[in-house]
Amino acid sequence: MPQVLLLTGVPHPAPDDNAALLAPAFRARGWSVATACLDTLRLGERRVQATTASGACVAVDACALLWILGFGRRGSFLDKMQLLGAASRSVPCVNDVEAVVQLHGKYALAVGEPPFPHPETWAATEAAELVARARAGGGRWVLKPPGGSFGRDVHVLDAEDAALEATAAALTAGGRFALLQRWVPDAAAGEHRILVAGGEPIGTYAREPRPGAANLAAGGTPVHAAPDPARDALARRVGAWLLARGVRYAGIDVAGGTVLEVNVVNPGGLGTLRQLGEGDRAGAAVDAVLRSLRLA
Repeated sequence: MPQVLLLTGVPHPAPDDNAALLAPAFRARGWSVATACLDTLRLGERRVQATTASGACVAVDACALLWILGFGRRGSFLDKMQLLGAASRSVPCVNDVEAVVQLHGKYALAVGEPPFPHPETWAATEAAELVARARAGGGRWVLKPPGGSFGRDVHVLDAEDAALEATAAALTAGGRFALLQRWVPDAAAGEHRILVAGGEPIGTYAREPRPGAANLAAGGTPVHAAPDPARDALARRVGAWLLARGVRYAGIDVAGGTVLEVNVVNPGGLGTLRQLGEGDRAGAAVDAVLRSLRLA
């Protein structure tokens, strides 16, 4: 039977993590599943290898499919992507390695003419530049790291807020990049997380915010999403755009008709949809991904 290798960011994923939910969905479809932390990747015997939690060695090129579901340690991220890039010449990835590198951060939609409605966005390593941009533009802004997740270090500030300078300085400390993004008024009522697989939406839920954040890890509350044909149409447009760039599974965050960001590495949502009584969407995700790769 074909084998899928689920590459996680931590050695032992939580029960509601994507890896834990996707594994039984693959097995139900006749696949064997190996799960290994990205940080166990290595080059040996002229092959890229990984080690499962049980200690088994898996040759990446012996698998039929790879699914990157995390980052692992930040300092070795580039090495791991280069190893997987070499291995994926012969093994398909759910999300291509190049797409993981290029599209996980929050730059792709902001450079050039955005393919969808997207907030005005600036990025720099100099706090003073970001502060000057915010004050020149006026109004409300979001300051955050470009490669962040789980809602960490996301700050909503007015252009004249006294904390703007200190917040920008903290985010850019050590030469790090920070993003300055125009606040979208529709986000005050909450955001929607839409999961897309094979270019099609497979599940949506709303996130009611606490002040300043809609991310669930930062205190947002998941609730059922009312049907919305316009939102589904937007998700299909984004899904087709992603599919053309080698992304077969992603989470899209929207507020009103604006795409806030796209999450291509381990986007949350499968566990949340199950908790909300929306059923097992992991199976739908696997089916759509396998169809898009012509492996079903």
